[in-house]
Amino acid sequence: MNTLIYEQDKALVEWAEARIGVPFRTDARTIGYARDGELIAVVVYDGFSRNDVNMHIASDGTGLWLTREFLTAAFAYPFLQCGLRRVTGLVPAKNRDALRFDQHLGFRREGYHHKAANDGGDLISLGMLREHCRFIKRGHQ
Repeated sequence: MNTLIYEQDKALVEWAEARIGVPFRTDARTIGYARDGELIAVVVYDGFSRNDVNMHIASDGTGLWLTREFLTAAFAYPFLQCGLRRVTGLVPAKNRDALRFDQHLGFRREGYHHKAANDGGDLISLGMLREHCRFIKRGHQ
């Protein structure tokens, strides 16, 4: 049985940081996803502004988290609950799998940031506008 987990930001941020390897900002909010009581994914939002938030997804690597239920919750929070116009993702340029996956979700490539990653590598910025998100109903955009 799959379960969405809310209001456990501290524990979920720690879980995500351990998998992604970067710290999140102090304004981080989260949604966790568990299968049979075991955490399998966390989406972290940080760097909130009036119109935008950074979005990060950490997983256990199994792919079992990739469900419409989780993706709908992940995009409903910034777009519907927070009323934001867009979400931003920063992906290491060398992580081709993550780039391909994010673009499959509907993110669009917006920029290239030389030597911006924690390891000195390059980052690619991706963005998604609320009206381009296929995980929320058309009337809510």
